[in-house]
Amino acid sequence: MSDPIEMVDRLGMAFLSQDAAAVLACFVPDDDITYVGSEAGESATGRAEVEKLLETLFARPESYSWQATAATVHTVPGGAFVLAEADGFEHHPDGSATPFPYRVTGLLSRRASGVWLWRAVQGAEPTIASPD
Repeated sequence: MSDPIEMVDRLGMAFLSQDAAAVLACFVPDDDITYVGSEAGESATGRAEVEKLLETLFARPESYSWQATAATVHTVPGGAFVLAEADGFEHHPDGSATPFPYRVTGLLSRRASGVWLWRAVQGAEPTIASPD
């Protein structure tokens, strides 16, 4: 069993592994999936396109992870919409990590087994207001 908030963290750990198969295992097993990252051009729909985007992202020298700190979950029969604030980390090749605020939103589907899996997810760095 999983819950929607755990799936935010599970996806963050899968990204840290830089393993496209581990990330795709967080999604429903059919082709009707979407992933959108925080940078321009980081958007893909369909399993093959999402996998191609992930491979491009994971070719970077740094890796990323996040963990939810607060979340709102709206459930409907068979699904949930999640809005999660998270602590994000950019992991550098030298072993250091740079923290940053992160936000994960998306649609999860509840499988017959009770497991929640992503159907569509977007990760973004929230805009920080500049001081007046």
